Amino acid sequence: MDQKNEQKAPLRIKNLAELKRCIRPGTELVATSHSKHPALVGLVRVVTEVQTNAYYSVVKDQPTHQYSTCNYGKGFRSDFEKASNYLFEGTTIKVLDRRSGDNSVLYEMELYPGECLMPGQKSDTEENGGIREDDCEIKQKGMGMTL
Repeated sequence: MDQKNEQKAPLRIKNLAELKRCIRPGTELVATSHSKHPALVGLVRVVTEVQTNAYYSVVKDQPTHQYSTCNYGKGFRSDFEKASNYLFEGTTIKVLDRRSGDNSVLYEMELYPGECLMPGQKSDTEENGGIREDDCEIKQKGMGMTL
């Protein structure tokens, strides 16, 4: 882990809804353990894209790393699990491996503030016009859709 992240305090996340709000492009995360991909442990990853069911992340400052170049340059894909598959313990987020049948931990991670918006904070797009986020609704000229 680099010195910059050691100075940042990991975010305390209490539930899946809060996790989804905090995972935004620019948010940094570190896997502290992983049963399927041990090479990810300790790598600082930066979220590049977020979808409703998953997010992509690249290895920080390593654009040619195998996990940064996969998925056509979007990076490593991590799916959002069901809420019952998560254990939130202080700053550590544990994801359970439901496929194993023994409910073992698939991986553990910590999130660090990057471009993560805290409640009440405005996004760049909101301040500049364009697309605005109001609760869970995105509004744009002539278009409205709920996430």
